[in-house]
Order: sequence, then structure tokens, then C-alpha cells
Amino acid sequence: MPQTLRHLLPEALLTRSLDVPTAEAWDGVPASDRTAILEDAEEQLATPWPVLLASDYARFHRDGDRDSYETPYFARRRRIVIGALAALLTGEQRWVADVVDGVWLVCDEANWAVPAHASSAHARSEALPRPGDRDLDLFCAETGSLLAWVDALLGPALDPSTRVRIATEVDRRVLTPFLEIRDWHWLTGFTNNWNPWIHSNVTACALLLEPDPARRAKIVSLVVDGLDVFLDSYPDDGGCDEGASYWTRAGGAVGDALALLYDASAGELDGFGHPKLRAITSYLPAMHIDGRWYVNFADCPAQLDDPSVAYPLYRLGVHTDEPSARQHARAIRRRDDPLVPRIPSMFRMVGMLLEQGLRADEEPVQVQDTWLPDTEVLVARSDRLLVALKGGHNAESHNHNDVGSFIVAVDGVPRVVDLGVGTYTKQTFSADRYQIFTMQSDYHNLPKINGQSQLAGREYHATDMSAELGDAQASCQVDLAAAYPADIRSWRRGLILNRTSELLEVTDSWELQDTPQSLVWHLIINGPVTAGNGTVEVDGLTISYDGLELTVEPLPLSDPRLLAIWGNHLTRLVLSAQTPTPTGTTTMTFAPSIAP
Repeated sequence: MPQTLRHLLPEALLTRSLDVPTAEAWDGVPASDRTAILEDAEEQLATPWPVLLASDYARFHRDGDRDSYETPYFARRRRIVIGALAALLTGEQRWVADVVDGVWLVCDEANWAVPAHASSAHARSEALPRPGDRDLDLFCAETGSLLAWVDALLGPALDPSTRVRIATEVDRRVLTPFLEIRDWHWLTGFTNNWNPWIHSNVTACALLLEPDPARRAKIVSLVVDGLDVFLDSYPDDGGCDEGASYWTRAGGAVGDALALLYDASAGELDGFGHPKLRAITSYLPAMHIDGRWYVNFADCPAQLDDPSVAYPLYRLGVHTDEPSARQHARAIRRRDDPLVPRIPSMFRMVGMLLEQGLRADEEPVQVQDTWLPDTEVLVARSDRLLVALKGGHNAESHNHNDVGSFIVAVDGVPRVVDLGVGTYTKQTFSADRYQIFTMQSDYHNLPKINGQSQLAGREYHATDMSAELGDAQASCQVDLAAAYPADIRSWRRGLILNRTSELLEVTDSWELQDTPQSLVWHLIINGPVTAGNGTVEVDGLTISYDGLELTVEPLPLSDPRLLAIWGNHLTRLVLSAQTPTPTGTTTMTFAPSIAP
């Protein structure tokens, strides 16, 4: 079986360009979608175009703030998407005129890279970009793709000057830098979602705008090689260590790129046969809890609210013959989420609106259990409980110090939770990252051993993780000792989910070099807490423990990203050993406490 995309995609076919949907195709957009887009478009048209200020751009350098610039930056692009869709649905010139205004505003921007990604300015220790900076980041590539789709979809409705402006700016900012600079950090270094996200958008720019077949073929050839770099680094089990939300722009973006190539060649350029693609496709359905809730580790939020990810997931599910992915894509498509997300992809929006296969009224089939031995993540389910446990190491992409942490959901709602991440600032991806409380092991469902928390780095990792999945129960074992700087001989964490009795047991057994001064366990809780004698009731879940002293700590939240998911507070349970010993065992149990 071929192990690379290069083997699957013959050079002779790389000169193809991409056709776009006909005007008649837009007549079939569902009425509810049409209404949502036009209402959104009318609301946008009644407001001034967002203004981007140099002072807001400079704030990232000066005080770490990202949102002041990124909010109007993404609002411009979202408005262009909405206006273009409104023009396609109605044929009305007023929407085209609004889109042209947005296109010219975007083309006048000094830099399409957001300030946090302006590597040229960073290298000069400057707050602002300069003319000629070539920073091909995620959003520079996404912007190029957006303008390329606007040109392709609206075509003759645009004036010639606008079309020339689009072609010139996309070439200058995206295609030429991509061809001429080959040492991008997202290509030669640590490859995460940046690689396929950028490559998928470069693919759209080349297929839609590049007029020279030879140059187009060269760009696509480099895309294929770049995606092979990403896939070569990806685990065989298909797991995304960045989490479900980042999968949407990691494995999901691979799906975008392959779908573009497939469509441009009428199926002759078929990279979906890559041996890792089916496992990658299976990941997102396997992480689904219920509704918008997903298993989340690292910077991944606990909820996904972008329905357009349904399109790449569906395409992957079709081409890899993975029915759970197709079913899950349809369920995502039906969620009551904003139709156009904050950071929209025009390709995904078009696909989501026009793909007939996404319109079936079908509930997703829950994946029973998932064990990812390379990524070291277990997800196991009974009728009412879900547990997820991670091993791994503390240098993963978007890492938190969370080796051995776990999540428990009851009746589809996480109750023992992973916080996720707050609003990104300069600190988030700096040397001071682990001063942020959400990154620390003390704010995950983990022990603190003799005053020692987990540390960041590849050397802090899990060992000997294994899982057994059976009809009656699922079990997992992992040693957490190497994730801590403390002098620990072993710290075995085991879990058993009994599907018959609806009981989850999490047992820690340890052997330390010396008698510790303290042993403490933390649990982050979503929901009202009622403490009893050796039990804690949490909105449908009973947590039981023995021989530990409980302290209930309010965990107030003020960050907008955390507030949107968890509300204004969570609770941290602090369970302390009354008489710490160098060897010992403690077990916590989790069970549904109310009738379904």
C-alpha cells in the first residue's frame, strides 16, 4: 500500500484547475440556511466596516493583547463571506458592492498575518509590520483563499480592477512566498495544524487563481510534499494530540486539501487512499460526548460550535468509507449553531450549503470505545457514563501539564472536566505559558505529590499505558511517575468502567522513595456540589472516596472563552491524605446518582 500522497497523486495531473458551482446550484440551498444568511447579511450591511488600527496591531507586542486587533480582523472576513453568499443566493448587486468594499479594505491591509504570527516584525523586535514582510501564517493563507473564492464564485459580477487586485495581492502575499521560501517553521519544524491548514488554503489559491499551468503544478506539487511531512509525523492511530477542536484544522484540513485536488481532477487525484486517513477520519466521532460536548485535552475547548466542519468530515467519511464520520457530519450540520462561524472557510461554507449528502436527518451512532495506543488516549462508555483518560507527554502541541488526567461525563454532560484554555494572549505561547492556571496540573484531575506538580517538557511523560476493552467493562493502566519531578518509584493510575453496574473506579497506587509530607488530589467539577460523608454529589453524579480530607474550593471564571462554556464558575475539589505514606492506594468511584 502506498505510504505517501506523492505515490497516490501523479505529477501529470497536477496542472488541473478547479471548477466552481453553477448559478443553478444555489437555488437548492435549504430555505432555513438562505434565511439565516440573508438576515446576517442585512445586519452586517447596516453597520460600518470594521476598522483596523495600527495601535491595536501594536498591542500584541506592547501588552500581549490579541483580541483588540483580531476581533475586527476576523469580522471583516466573516462579512465578506456572508456578503458573497448573499450575492450568490439573490443575485443582488448591493451584496456584490459590499463584498467589493471588503475586498479592497483587506487588500489595503499592511499584513494579512495576525500580530501574534507576524514573524518578520517579531524578528526585528518591532510592534508593526513593514512593507515587504512575508509572513505566511494561518490567516494570511485563509485570507488568500477567501479572496480566491470570491473571485471564482462572483466572477463577472466583479469589476475588472477588483479581480486584478485580488490576483495580484494573493500572488504577492501567498503564492510567491510559498514558492520562494521553503523553511517555514510549520513545514520544517514541529508540524501541527498549521501545516495542513496553510496547505489547504494555498491549494485553493493555486487552483482558482494561478493562470500558468506549470506554476500551478509546481505549487500543488509542493503542497503534496508538505502534506506528506504532516502525515508522516501523524500517529498511526489517527489521534490528534491537540484535541478535537484542533482536529478540525489538522485532519480536517487534510480533508479540505484532498477534496480540492479530487474535485479539480474529477476524481483522478485521489489522495484519500493514504493508509492513515481512515484512522484520522474516525477521530472526531470517537471524541464526541453529546451535543456540542467533546472530549477535550490541552488547549481544546470542551464544545465545538462550527457547523462547517461537517463538510470536510463528510468528505473524509465518504472517501474513506467511514460511516460514523458521515453520520457525525450530518449531526453537526443539524446543530443549532451560528451558520457562519467567527473564522469561516469559504470552501467549507460552500460545501456545507450545497452538499446533498449532509441534509439527511440522521442521529450519530456513538462510538463505543476508543483506544489510541500511539496518542495514549482512552475513551470508554457505558449507557450513562463516559470516561476519557490521557497519557502522552508534556510537550504535545498546545500542551497542558496533564499526563494522566481524566474526564467523566454523565448523561452526555461533562461533570469532572478539563477546563480547556482561555483567550489567547502573548503569554499563551511564551516562556511564561505555564504560569497560566489552566495549563497547570493542579487545575487538572491529577495528584500533587509531596508538593510537586507536573512540569513541562518531553521528559515528563506517561509510561506503560495499556487498555483492555470488553463487553462487560473497559479498563486502563498508566504510570504517572515520570511526569513529576518528585522522587517517585511508581504512581500507577488505573480505571475500570463497569458497564453493567454503571460504576467507574479510578485507583491510584504509589511507591515513593520517602515518606511524603503531603499527598493531594484535585478534581475540577462542573455543576453544583453537595458534600457528604465521603461523597460529593454533582448534578447527577456521585463521587465517593475514602480516607481523604475534602476541601471544596470555588473556581471563579472571568475569561470570555471559559465563560462561554462553563459559566462564571467551576469548583475544585481538593482531597488530601490525612496521613501520607510512602506506599499506598486510594480509589475514587463515580456513578450516576439520579434516574435517567
